[in-house]
Amino acid sequence: MSSESAPSPPRTTRPPGTQPANHRQSSGDLRRRILRHYLPFAVASIAVLGLYMTAPLFDANRYPPPGDIFAEGVSGAVPSGDQAADPFDPGGDQPGAPATGPGGGQPGGGQPGGLFDHGSGGAPPFDHGGGQPSAPPTGQSGGQSSHAGDPDTVLTMRRLSTATGYLALGLVGLTLLIGPANLLLRRATPVSSYLRRDIGIVAAITSIVHVVFGFLVKHGDGEILSYFFAPGDRSRVLTSSFGLANWAGLFAVVIVAGLAAISSDFALRKLKARRWKKIQRLNYLLFALVIVHALLYGALWRETSPYTVLLGVSVIVVLVGQAVGVRLWRRRNARTTAGPTPAAAVTT
Repeated sequence: MSSESAPSPPRTTRPPGTQPANHRQSSGDLRRRILRHYLPFAVASIAVLGLYMTAPLFDANRYPPPGDIFAEGVSGAVPSGDQAADPFDPGGDQPGAPATGPGGGQPGGGQPGGLFDHGSGGAPPFDHGGGQPSAPPTGQSGGQSSHAGDPDTVLTMRRLSTATGYLALGLVGLTLLIGPANLLLRRATPVSSYLRRDIGIVAAITSIVHVVFGFLVKHGDGEILSYFFAPGDRSRVLTSSFGLANWAGLFAVVIVAGLAAISSDFALRKLKARRWKKIQRLNYLLFALVIVHALLYGALWRETSPYTVLLGVSVIVVLVGQAVGVRLWRRRNARTTAGPTPAAAVTT
């Protein structure tokens, strides 16, 4: 409500969510977005990461994935029979897992995951024979040269990989709740909003950081390819739960990076509102890929892990939010398409 010599261009002259081509106005918008969006989310993200990295309950190395996910096929990601009960005892043993542990001859054993590493980021660190993951033996050989430094560094990379992955998961889920929240609060639902864009950009950055930490766990010559291809045969795609989880993570990080790349007024003007919105709806596929990644990584095995609880809560909240949003949107759309009431028609 400021008095200006010249009025701003009408809203109908540009797609919703964009701003006039005015340098001073755009700079002001950017400053406001930094103060209102990026800075608060940065502080909150640091706080969440600090909790994940310091609280013993959130020590991802306490919840290693089952060795079954490294076997051929995806059945190992879902507990069955006696395997579903108490998957990890206090001593770190894994009932139902192969006697040789996740790294015992299985493709990709001992490696971290792809986009979102739910649990530990791979097999028990250093102990490829299935021992206690939280206390790696010192001086152990056998593939250690391909890891990122000393045992403590590897454990830290695993925790950072998991922490940033779950932070990104929460941010992606949050972007899917903004629309339903606007409908619930009876606010306008534009094609694009800066809040949703900025959260998506933060989610993309966090996801890429997560991947970097994941790859740092095992980064020897050609080792990164073992996340996706058989170590002895690079022409063979890994079809184990471990391999398919990494492929799902790869597709997810490509999508989130692509959506962040077009989260700008320039892209919205070039692509036009309808096409831009269709591309942005890949966010639904992104969230689904994250869930698939978590399940294939054996999330259902980790009954005592707080990360599994967070995963379940995220799924429930997003599904409920979307269901409420769809219902409210249909109700609003029905009112707008119904036209004037008979009494109003008479008065006209």
